[in-house]
Amino acid sequence: MDRERIMRESERAAIERWFPPSPLGPLFDPGDGNLLPIPADSAPAWKAEAFARIDAWIAETRAEKYEHMVLLVLWTLGLFAIASFVGVPMGRTLMVGTALGAFTLHAWSIWRLRCFRRDLADLRARIRTELAGRTPLPRELAQRFRRGNPWRVALHLWIWSFVLLMLAAQHFVPPESVSPAMILAALGAVGIAWILHFLSRRIDLAQR
Repeated sequence: MDRERIMRESERAAIERWFPPSPLGPLFDPGDGNLLPIPADSAPAWKAEAFARIDAWIAETRAEKYEHMVLLVLWTLGLFAIASFVGVPMGRTLMVGTALGAFTLHAWSIWRLRCFRRDLADLRARIRTELAGRTPLPRELAQRFRRGNPWRVALHLWIWSFVLLMLAAQHFVPPESVSPAMILAALGAVGIAWILHFLSRRIDLAQR
């Protein structure tokens, strides 16, 4: 449950950054470099819609976790029955089949996350369309009120750089040349990722 709370707080903080406060009144950040003034009573309804989508996605993710466990068990039992009936090697069939099933379920979770991000992006675009007739603030003035989370950007860059480095090492570095010090370096990289995560979450909570 704590993980769900962190996810909810982070996602809601990202929505809050769409509506930065200012002495000029409520604003909306459409994500194209501008800030648009909005009616004072519009932001709560848009936030509520975005928050409802976040809560629905988290609820689906919670249910999906148990569904995946059941499906993976059923898939493994099915592989066991097929391997026994056909007479193929049991160990290799279970190993490859279970890995394929886990990968498929993980890919489905990634696809659902992509759909969730797309839904939020569609909502943001719809709000931008509704505000199309409003004159944006000058860029120099808008920059004073725009809210961001540089630690979250740094976290994503760090994680993806590390993943790409590991994929490259898998293809170009022979296993016998990997020294034990690389394990410590990998643990250090994970530690840095956690530090960036907590720093980004601190900004998320401060901007709520």
